[in-house]
Parts: sequence; C-alpha cells; structure tokens
Amino acid sequence: MATVSSTGTTNTSTGSSIISALGSGSGINTSALVGQLVEVNKAPQLGRLTTRQTLLETQISDFGLLRSAFSTLETAASVLGNADTFNAKSASIPTTTLLGITKLDAKASVGDYSITVEQIAQAQSVSTSNFSSQTTAIGKGTLTIRFGSWNAGVDTFTVDSAKTGGTITIDDSNNSLTGLRDTINKSSLGVKAAIVSEGGYYKLLVTGPSGASSEVEITAVETVGAEGLASFNFNQTTRNLTQQQEGKDALLHVNGMSLSRSTNHLTDVIDGMEFDLFNKSTTETVSIGISEDKSIAEKNIRDFVAAYNTFLTASEKLVGFDKEKNAYGSLRQDPLAKNLVQQVRSQLSATMTGLTGSFTSLSDIGVGTQLDGTLKINDTTDATSFRSAIDKNFAAVRDLFIPTKTSTNAQITVTKHTDSSVAGSYEVNITQQPKKGSLTSAVMVATFPLDTTGKTYSFTAGVDGIDTASITLPTKTYASGAALAADLQSLINADANITAAKVSVNVLFNSTTKKLEFTSTAYGSGSKVSFSAVSTDMADIGISVGSGTSGNDVGGTVGGVAAFGYGNVLLPALGSKAEGLNMTVEPGATSGTITFSRGFGGSFTRLINDFLKSNGMIKTREASITKDVDKVKKDQVALDRRSEAYRLRLQSQFSAMESIVRSLKSTGTFLTGAFKALSGNNNQ
Repeated sequence: MATVSSTGTTNTSTGSSIISALGSGSGINTSALVGQLVEVNKAPQLGRLTTRQTLLETQISDFGLLRSAFSTLETAASVLGNADTFNAKSASIPTTTLLGITKLDAKASVGDYSITVEQIAQAQSVSTSNFSSQTTAIGKGTLTIRFGSWNAGVDTFTVDSAKTGGTITIDDSNNSLTGLRDTINKSSLGVKAAIVSEGGYYKLLVTGPSGASSEVEITAVETVGAEGLASFNFNQTTRNLTQQQEGKDALLHVNGMSLSRSTNHLTDVIDGMEFDLFNKSTTETVSIGISEDKSIAEKNIRDFVAAYNTFLTASEKLVGFDKEKNAYGSLRQDPLAKNLVQQVRSQLSATMTGLTGSFTSLSDIGVGTQLDGTLKINDTTDATSFRSAIDKNFAAVRDLFIPTKTSTNAQITVTKHTDSSVAGSYEVNITQQPKKGSLTSAVMVATFPLDTTGKTYSFTAGVDGIDTASITLPTKTYASGAALAADLQSLINADANITAAKVSVNVLFNSTTKKLEFTSTAYGSGSKVSFSAVSTDMADIGISVGSGTSGNDVGGTVGGVAAFGYGNVLLPALGSKAEGLNMTVEPGATSGTITFSRGFGGSFTRLINDFLKSNGMIKTREASITKDVDKVKKDQVALDRRSEAYRLRLQSQFSAMESIVRSLKSTGTFLTGAFKALSGNNNQ
C-alpha cells in the first residue's frame, strides 16, 4: 500500500506540472510572434534593396546635375567655335546726313575709308494714260518685262542680259487696273506698281528697281478677242507709257576711287560693311575707321576658363569627394561618369589635328592646367603669355579655336564640313572635269546691223530640260552680234518656265567664228541647251532644231577613295574619313591637298554634344539606371510575396501547435481526473 501511495503522489505531481505549463492554452501571442519572425527574416534583404534604390535614384539626380554642368560648359565652348567671335570688328563714323552704316560683319576689312557721295541712285518710273475706272477690263494676255537702259531720247533700249526679267499673265482673275497692279507687286521681278488718281481718272505708275541699267521694257502679247494690253507697251517699237523719271546709278568715291552702284543700299563697296546713301554733297567727306575688336575673343576665352573651373568643382562633388557634405559622390564608382569627366580633361591638353601653325593647343597660348586640374591663364608679359598671343599672334589664336578648311589649289574650295568629317589632310585627284551644257549655232548668214522688220525670228528653247514658251525677237535693229546675244539671253531667261525652274543660260556672240554660243549656267550631266522649234527665218542667225552637248559631273577621289560628283560639287564617299567635306571644283583643277581642322571650340563642343544628345551616353546610362530602379522595385515586390508566404507558413505551423496544445490540454484534464480518482481509491 505504501508503494501504491508513493506512485500516485508522483503522477499527480507530474500531471499538475503539465497542466500548469499549458494553462488553458499555449499562452503565446502567436500573431505578434509571427510578425516579428517575418520582419527579422525580411529586414536584411529589404535593407539592401532600400539602400540600392536610394543610391540609384541619387545617381539619376546626379547625372542630371552632371548633364547641366556639361551643358553650361558646352555653351561657353560653342562661342569659341564661332568665327565671328574672333573676327569681330568695330567702326567709327562721324555724325553725317550723307550715309548710315546698317551692318558690320566680322569679315569687314580693317582700314580707314574716306567716302564722298556725288549722286544717289534713283529708279525709273513710267505711267499709263488715263483710265476712267480701276476695275474696267484692260485686256488679256501676257506682259514681258525686261531690264536695261534707255537712251536720252527714250527711243532705243539696250537690254542688260545679266538681269533676269519675267512674264506676267493677265486673265479673268486679274483683268483690271487693280488686278494688274496687284500681280506686278506680287511678282518677284522687283517692279512696283501703284494707282494714282488725277482729275477723276486713274493712272498706273510702274517703278522699276533703282539704277541706270534697271530701266524697264514692257512688251504685250494680247489674247485674240480680248485685246487691250497693247496700251501698256513700252518698247522700241511702241511706247504707250510716259517716262516720269529716269533711272540713275549712285556715284561715290572711296579713298579717291570712283564707283557706281545701282542702289543706295551698298553691300559690296567695303567688304563686310553695308551702308545706305541718303544725300549727296560736293563738299562733305565721311571718314570711317574699321578696326579689329579683339576684346570679344579675349573675354570669351576667359569666360570659358572660368566655366571649366566651375564645371570641375561641380563634377568633383559627383564623381569624387564632396568636402561640403564630407562624403563621396554617388557617381564615384560609376565608370561612365568618371570617363566622361576624364575625356573633357584630356581634351584640354589635346593637340588639334589639321593645324600646322604655331598654336595647336591651349598651352601654346598661355592657358595651362594646374596640379588640381583647374585652368589658369598666364597673364604675364613674357613671350609665351596669353597677353602676347592675343596682341601679337591673334590670327593663330583664331585658327586654334575655330574650324578651318584650306586647299593647296585655288580651284578646289572646301565649302562645308559635317559632324562626320574627321580632321586631317586629304589628297584630291580630279578624274573628270566639271562641264556646263552648251550649244553652238551654225555660222550666221545675216550681217550687222540686223533689222528684224518684216521677218519672224521665233523659237522654243530648252535649258537643263526645261522648255520655254514660244519666244519671238522684237522688231528692231541689232547693231552687233553682242546686242543680239544679249537680247536672246534676256528673252530666254525671262521666260516664265525658265524662271520658275530657276535655271538660266548665257549667250555670247563669237565675232571670229560668227556663231552664237549658248551655255547653261549649271554644271553637270543634267546641264544642256536645245531648240525644239524654230521659225524659218532663224536660219539667218544660224539656229536650227537640235540639241547641244550635255555637261559633265565632276569626278575624282578624296583620300584615295572614289568620291561622288554632282555638277561641280565633289562629295567624299560616305563612311570615309573625309565624309562631309564638300568641295567646289572649278574647270582645270587636277589635284590638290585639302586640310580640315575642327578647332578647339568645334572639337570640344562636338565631344560634349555626343554626351548630351538624345541618344547619347548620359541618356543611355540614365535609362539603364532607371531599369535598375525598376528591377529593385520588382525585387521588393518579390520579397513582399516571399515574406507573405513565410507569414502564412508560420501561421499554419503555430495553428497546428495550438491544436496540439488544445489536445494536450484535454488529455491533461483527463489525466488530472484519473489521478484524483486513483488517489481517492488508495486513501480508502
């Protein structure tokens, strides 16, 4: 009995212990515990992702700052690649009523100029007879306007073949005085028309361009059944208009040299300077001084140095150590950012390819790089200083900065370069000469003076594939072959089809061969002259139906690579180093060497443009970082999914545990009752 009593006491103690441990359940806050376990599991990965996202977003922001810094530097450099920066001029002029300067280009010739104005230019004007109404029909057909000069008696007109006239059409849309006025004013002939009221009647006042050889000849061709335009004839045969004012050239003297110009707006008297004449004077002389303005170039060079030093400070904070924040920049370990900054630094000490002068790098003009990478201008007075370069060798300073294109053959001119052009020297060999299309007439049967009265000299000509309307020589007497050639040239070039196509022809009379020579003004295989229809009398002047000799496109090689020729323009092959160096080749050129230097300003600007363009390296890198940010965000979403799965798994496990605990609790209750029962039986 003692043994049984001892065992019962032990079991009761054990059961009580279990029940005490379990209580009425597990006693654990499983919800809080699951949350803590999930956060502990998630925290390391989330921390790494958050840190990376912050870095990437900072890098995007800092690339924006770097782009802005590059853009500011590019602006300063682009000014140095502009020739006008180094060719700037200034002019001094006294107060005067004779003339006024309207434009002073960088290419203006330095010097002192004394100008006297003897006569100002004026335009010829002619007027019609009276019209009772501005809207009454005036007739239909065409009016051909040509330019030249009338003699003092206004009965002999000499055409100026160098000036292109034109033809206007009068039809139902403009068959009135107002319609004619508007059509003339809308044309590109340079002739102006106005309606003047006088005594209840109306006159059309026609004013040509200014100048003695810009007086007008007007010839009407009437539409049958709608006559009336003949009242506007003003030619050697019929002059139904009245001259109100003759045309005159401006007459002036520049440093004692007598000059005449057809206009009062002078653009070619002093190279690079334009001025207007207002009055004439026999006593007043205007003295104009033009000098180089080096201060603009010097200021822009100094501004670039300052801009670069500012850029260096700003970029160092991004790719190096930021002393203000006492921390490294977000782009410190970005290879692209560091490479871009390094390329800019390297460009500062680079030698410009294509230059052979005394200055080929910044250090040559006294702009040096310091130990900390900044630029410094040597402002001393020694021979290698910046001051010396500006004052004593300014032309070489200019060539260092701006693009230059030179040729050893004056007949081969480099007119253009592009971003594809690589600086350097290239041999040019011409294998086919450029040629203009031409036609030479047969020997003229007629002799001079040539009177066209009673004969019909009409023809249809073709220039570069464009046919004229039928043209008829006017009834007049030609004193010479030169006068006939001038008239033919003027009539062909004034044709509406020819002017619309912007083609033209030159006509000369060869007094030795007694032949007319027609030559297109364009070069190339499409250049040609022909006659598709001629009247019988045209045989008198040696012209018959037929085509002349077509022109040639220039051919050759550039840098040993076959080039493409169009007209007299030679274009280096696509993909070659010389691509984009367009050349104009004059007949007779056989070979030469062209040299191209992009200059510091051009090279520096091009370098940064490559960084900043829409498909450039910075934009590409930003796009890559943005993708990395998106990937981090996706990784965060994936981490959240994994954490949620982990949460559900823990919840399931703790739920199973609670089930077991509840089962143990039930068993414990049973055992407690059993132990009590056993304990009670033993006591009995």
